[in-house]
Amino acid sequence: MSDICKKDSDKILLVEGIDDCHVVMALCAAHQVPETFGIYECGGDTKVLKRLNALIVRPEYPQVIGVMLDADTSIEDRWANIKGKLSHYSYKLPDIPDIYGTIVESLPDKPKLGFWLMPNNQNSGKLEDFCAELAEPTALAFARECIAEAQAKNLTTFKPLDISKAVIHTYLAWQDEPGRPMGQAITKQALRPNTDIARRFTNWLTRLFT
Repeated sequence: MSDICKKDSDKILLVEGIDDCHVVMALCAAHQVPETFGIYECGGDTKVLKRLNALIVRPEYPQVIGVMLDADTSIEDRWANIKGKLSHYSYKLPDIPDIYGTIVESLPDKPKLGFWLMPNNQNSGKLEDFCAELAEPTALAFARECIAEAQAKNLTTFKPLDISKAVIHTYLAWQDEPGRPMGQAITKQALRPNTDIARRFTNWLTRLFT
């Protein structure tokens, strides 16, 4: 595992996995986000929240902690889960996530926090749904048609929850050098880094960490 995704620093972004880490790095490079924070890949959503709590209670806690999590099947449930994990602190989290990325100011003895729920702080979904917003719309729509036809012919075995993964990787299979990981696809412009959602995300990072 690359150490670039295991940065334990005073300003830190916690992410679920390696794909998340490389997508963030590619977007930061495209938007020239100041390199003021490290990224720490936690190995899953429950481990992100465990590490968040562990960092908050450290005697020498980080100055800023950002958290990037998939909303998965319900953004309401995910947000309630986060609020529940932080309920024994004095943070004041909003009732719903901020569509531009939530930022919670520091307490006298606790760090500043930030939260981005993939894909867009409004809908259920995951990293792949965010990356779908960076894809060329016509080609992405055709990838969805192909997946639907494959499902109709009983040619697929993926779980319903993974349909966004199937769609984005079908789309990426049609690009120059097929099968690039999503982070590399952003760097090579197969996924467009200048869409509205990408700007919103990188603006949140800049506001949180600088």
